[in-house]
Order: sequence, then structure tokens, then C-alpha cells
Amino acid sequence: MRTCCAKVQDYFDAEADKLAKAWLVKHGPQIKALSDDRRESYRQIVEMSTEPQDVELVKPEARFEATKVRENDQVTVLRTWKQHLLCDDAGDYPSELKGWERAVVEAECKGKGFTFWYRNPGQPGQSSLGIAYIDGDQYKIVRPDFVFFAEQDGNFVVDLVDPHGLHLADAVPKLKGLAVYAETHAMAYRRIESVAEVKGKLRALDLKNDQVRKAVAATTDAVGLLSLFSGSLAVDY
Repeated sequence: MRTCCAKVQDYFDAEADKLAKAWLVKHGPQIKALSDDRRESYRQIVEMSTEPQDVELVKPEARFEATKVRENDQVTVLRTWKQHLLCDDAGDYPSELKGWERAVVEAECKGKGFTFWYRNPGQPGQSSLGIAYIDGDQYKIVRPDFVFFAEQDGNFVVDLVDPHGLHLADAVPKLKGLAVYAETHAMAYRRIESVAEVKGKLRALDLKNDQVRKAVAATTDAVGLLSLFSGSLAVDY
């Protein structure tokens, strides 16, 4: 009897999931036209799914950002950056970019056709791009650092660039999650790249490249990850 009840529960859960997905697709345009508060309610429903689902980002209207940092008794005014999607009246955006992050932003801002950039929030929210990855047997979320916008042939294109720490314990599953996302969302971006420092030099993996994604899928540990960024599939950033 318990086995039967368990199967019935699984059946109803699966059918409810299918129905919810169908309704969300059917009424997507109406949901998109709702206020931020109402859209948030539907976003929470989507997040209740047992598997990751695509959720539209909401254009950020305002965000609190620190303009100073304190370390012991020392207060430092943060450097400001231009052409961020969110800025003050002077067009400035304060951010404590360090190391690879600063190098990536400075390089991308010099690119042909560059228009704006966006520091993807590290915390959950409607304006934060979160990408699912599997760590062990659990789904988790990685939030890529940067989104860059450029004009190309009269159209706007989007580049997703994520400085990737090779020393972190979850570095491999996060990169695999980004690779899967790159495969399923390739048409939404001009570039999807993971950047890491190897022997003092920044190297990049083009995650829209099928060979790169296969190599990422076969990587199992930090040694393999280092080899991947050091090898011929990566390029100098």
C-alpha cells in the first residue's frame, strides 16, 4: 500500500509540474506586463520546481551600492566606473573591483562597439542572473560576474564573462553548469566565456564552442581544470 501511495504522489507531482509549466508559458506575456511585486510572486512559483527553470530578468531600476569601505580604522572611497547600466546623476558607478575583475572590465570596455556593462548581483533577486549547476546530488546557483553590451551591425549583442577561481572547491561543477547553460542559451549571447589566471596570465574558455564544452564535461578535478585553462582549447584573454 505504501508503494502504491508513493507512486500516486509521484504521478500527481509530475502532472502538477507539467500543468504549471504550460500555464506559465501560455500566460507569459500577461505575467510580464504585471508590476514587479506581482511578477515576483510568479517567479517564486517557478522556483518551486524540482528542476531549474528559465525566469526572465527584470530590468533593475535602482540599487543601493556602497561608496566607501572600512578596514580597521581606514576608510577608503571606492573607485567609480562609467557606462554601468545603473549609475548616479554623474554617470558614475562605485565598485570595488579587484584583480581579474578589474582586468576584465577594463578590457571589455575597450572592445569594439562596447556600450554598457552590468555587474551581476551576487545575491538572489529579479535582476540577478542565476545559473543552475549540480554539486554532488543537489542543484545550486552560480551568478556570473559580468554582462557586457555592445553594438554590432546595427544590433545590440550581449557577452557573458565570468572570472573563474580555479582554487575553489566548487570550481569544476560551476564551470560545468556554465557550459550546459551556454549550450542551451547560445542564441541569446554573442559570447559566453570563463576567464581564469594561469601562471600570471588571464586565459579564456569559449563555452559556446562544442569542443570546449565536451572538455569541460570530462573534467573531474582541479588538476584537470588547470590543464584545461592551460591547454590549446583556451586562449589568452
